[in-house]
Amino acid sequence: MSAGVRWKITWENDLEPSDHAELSEFFRATYGPTGEFNAKPFET
Repeated sequence: MSAGVRWKITWENDLEPSDHAELSEFFRATYGPTGEFNAKPFET
């Protein structure tokens, strides 16, 4: 991920695979790992 923040408005369908990868990296760094197995501590 680049050091600076870049903003652009676009439809999700118009994103390139590299855009999805960068967003995924950003959210993983911001919120930590997520998914089916990581949610177990929050069940019940």
